[in-house]
Amino acid sequence: MVIKMQIEVKEVRHDAPVFLMLCGELDSFLNVAIGGEEKREKYKKFNHTDTMDFVAVAYEGGEPAGCGALRKYSEKEVEIKRVFVREKYRGKNVGGMILEKLLEQAQQTGFERMILETGAFLGASIKLYRRYGFERIENYGAYKDMPESICMGREIGADAIIYCVGKRMEADELKELYESVGWKSGKYADRLLCSFEKAGMVISAWQGSKLAGLVEVLDDGGVTAYVHYLLVNPFYQGKGIGARLMEAVKEQYRDYLYIVLSCEQKGVIPFYEGLGFSVIEGSTPMQINRL
Repeated sequence: MVIKMQIEVKEVRHDAPVFLMLCGELDSFLNVAIGGEEKREKYKKFNHTDTMDFVAVAYEGGEPAGCGALRKYSEKEVEIKRVFVREKYRGKNVGGMILEKLLEQAQQTGFERMILETGAFLGASIKLYRRYGFERIENYGAYKDMPESICMGREIGADAIIYCVGKRMEADELKELYESVGWKSGKYADRLLCSFEKAGMVISAWQGSKLAGLVEVLDDGGVTAYVHYLLVNPFYQGKGIGARLMEAVKEQYRDYLYIVLSCEQKGVIPFYEGLGFSVIEGSTPMQINRL
């Protein structure tokens, strides 16, 4: 029997040995990625661990898998620092769970905006931040004259929509969302939760603790990704949530040959066409409906 380990993200002190160890591994990784420690020398003064205001470490089965930190930048802005996932834990959304913990902490602390700096050579990191709604901004502070740096930011105030990849939802939250758009499958929220654990990807949109929308994608691992569900609570429609969710899907599956969906309502065809989808001429959606 295969035992599936659960990821747990915990707060630790900035001087915790586990955080210092992970930061050491991050520095070694960056030295290799950038082509030598001397090329990274100018960044070291911005990453002293004793300047971090909040530190999170992810564990799988008691073993440290990765880390991330926050540092106050201004009265309204907080900076993400030292995000790292150890190689053997990559591909398990550990980075996403760390980022969600940092987002949650920043909101609870009262910050209105998050900013970060990453390297142009860290494609996986940039893709992760984009999935969570971060967009490129003008290089700030010490990074203004560093062309190899990419700075990103996003709003996180009380009214902001937070996007999460693979975040665990409760059955009643899911039931409310599905019933808000009149979908009968909301009656089977427990089954939906189980199916989400096996899906290729689930991205959810939240305003505070309220589940505003989600997209579920099934994929075959390399050729075709099928958008199974996309729904947004009517209360939150008109805010661009559906488009942002679909853009995240397109980014995640940018290397796939096909991204397919079944549009059951003709009125929303223009929405999908605006995102680059086109009608498959001569095709007919079919199903066995047991609801």
